[in-house]
Amino acid sequence: MSIPSRARRPSTACRSHPRRSLSRRSLLATVGAGLTTALAGCSQLSSSTSCSTVTPGAGDWPQVGHDARHTGADTTLPDVPAGGVHWRTDLGDDLDPAGVAVDGDKVVVGGRRAPNAGFLGQWSLGDGETLETTDLDARVTGPPVLTGDIVLVCCTAPDGTNTLRAYDRAWNEWWRRPRGGSHAQPTPTVAGSTVYGGDSDGTVFALDAADGTPRWERTFGDERQGGAVHAPVTVGDAGVYVPVASSREQGIYCLSPEDGQTRWQQEWVDVQSVMALTDDLLLVSYPSYEVAAFDAETGERRWSTGLDSRRISPPTVADDTVVVADETGLYGLDVATGKRRWKRTTDATAFARPVVAGDTVVAQTTDGLVGCSVSTGKRRWTVEENSGVPVVPVEHGFVFSPEPNALAVYTGCRS
Repeated sequence: MSIPSRARRPSTACRSHPRRSLSRRSLLATVGAGLTTALAGCSQLSSSTSCSTVTPGAGDWPQVGHDARHTGADTTLPDVPAGGVHWRTDLGDDLDPAGVAVDGDKVVVGGRRAPNAGFLGQWSLGDGETLETTDLDARVTGPPVLTGDIVLVCCTAPDGTNTLRAYDRAWNEWWRRPRGGSHAQPTPTVAGSTVYGGDSDGTVFALDAADGTPRWERTFGDERQGGAVHAPVTVGDAGVYVPVASSREQGIYCLSPEDGQTRWQQEWVDVQSVMALTDDLLLVSYPSYEVAAFDAETGERRWSTGLDSRRISPPTVADDTVVVADETGLYGLDVATGKRRWKRTTDATAFARPVVAGDTVVAQTTDGLVGCSVSTGKRRWTVEENSGVPVVPVEHGFVFSPEPNALAVYTGCRS
């Protein structure tokens, strides 16, 4: 096997086995022009109609949901028009991405290397070329989180030990934090120079991003009735918003970003997925049928809206519209009142959160990816493949994973 010339080795403290390069198949797939870039149909991945796709512009999606508020939207981007796959890269049979983040012209990917190891790498957003990769001694279980030159990842070792790790872009490990609980850990959230997060044992923490030094920590539940945090915390000026699952302290808690003290709480509210924050509202999806909004300052319930199917995606908010999916379709709700503005009937999968670029919402359905207007719900295009990781919008398109061992970028047709 050969190692890309620009790849740098991490320190030996970061891994328990010798470094391996990407497979020859993966390397050829990323540098061979005939294997990296593919042209596809203007409205679907089909060779029956083709177009010349535009090169993707810069991206800025450093963490889950785009930012610390987890809005799931970047309305500063242009709309995503009908187009096709600009490039597609085979990562190799033993690499399975868990998520991606985008920083400028680079796509940062983390995931599992079969059977129980992990990997981190950077790919060129423009053409899919492999830039740098490294092997880890533990699986990366969620999307990377980027802050400056630091890459944060959740890792699970073969013995089930969970850690939060920080690497630089040369893949040297800066620090790590053990995480409590035996379940998969939620991805951290970065706001300014602080890393916020929760563990599946009910611990909520704030760390210095540079060195992992704790700024504060608190635990929900007790020895008899433990707590759990199963979703990323949401952070805004008014607080750190934490969904806690516990027979003793279940609910939504707003904590002070400075010291972790409780500012308000909504007890016995069952929220198990990421929440989205506007300037004054905290938007949540319940496990069954209902979307709700709470005052971000006081915790007072502002509105709740019932949907047509039991399984509901986390909410996405773009300006004055909340977009959410259930098993029957996509909904656009008024952010101030929760009233339905539109519904687009699809086979949208409720576990996949919609994402927004400009006025285009991209949703996962059983038939593939669908692009609709945020304003009206009108369908704009369909891609006949789905994504194994959360879709990440970039200028003129988005990054997705059409197969377990592949990475691709979709962009619009040239005018």
